This record gives sequence, C-alpha cells and structure tokens, in this order.
Amino acid sequence: MGGSVGLAIVGCAGSAARWNPQAVSVGEGGLVELELKDHPPLVTPGGLVALRPATLRKPVLVQRLEHEEVRVLSLRCPHLGCTVRWDDVAQLLVCPCHGSRFDDRGSVLEGPAKQALPVYRSEMSGSTIRFWVPEQ
Repeated sequence: MGGSVGLAIVGCAGSAARWNPQAVSVGEGGLVELELKDHPPLVTPGGLVALRPATLRKPVLVQRLEHEEVRVLSLRCPHLGCTVRWDDVAQLLVCPCHGSRFDDRGSVLEGPAKQALPVYRSEMSGSTIRFWVPEQ
C-alpha cells in the first residue's frame, strides 16, 4: 500500500543522477537510525533520500510511504552491480550500465537483471526511521 502514491510524488523529488548520497553510520547488528529532522524529504509521504551506509559499497534509497511506513531499497543493480538511478521522466529506477528497469518497490520491469533490488527491513516509530543493512 502506498507504492503508487510514493511513485507519483517521488518523481518530484529530483533525479537520482543529481543525488550525492549522504554517508551514514551503521550501528551494532547493521542498524541505521535516522531522525526525520535531519532528512526533511522523509517528513512527507512520497519523499526519498539516497544514503550510503558505512558497511555498503552502494547507496540505498529510503522512501517515505503513507502513514508511518518506509521502504529501503539497495541501489545496487543485481545484474552487474552498477548504481541504479531514479528517472524522473519514466518514473522508474534505471540502471545506467545495461538498462535494467525497476519499479519503486524494486521489482524488475525490464532486464537484463533477473532479480529485484534487495529490500532492507525497516520501520518508522515517531520521528525515527530504522533500517538494517548487512554487516561486512
């Protein structure tokens, strides 16, 4: 629920090609905690930010959905590992290397990628967003 609303609003947030993912620290167990006041786009449903957790080589996309729901996707293309980017015109995530296309939930719409973008466990409680990434 909220995917289509997020998709329509996310496109207004700007092209991923212009993103400069902010580095964030990773705590014990791979926990990343974000305060909404530090990431204003996430205050409103449809907002998104690209972040680079310290334990990952590629950034993640944090999406604020309806109510107190969030989704966190890896931006590493499962085909060959390029960083996917948001395409404002197509309203999709697109791999600039070989053209794989993904919806805002990370599902493959067009290959060569055969697997979806990984979705990380996440939750929102009050003004805090938490998600867990692999520790390497």
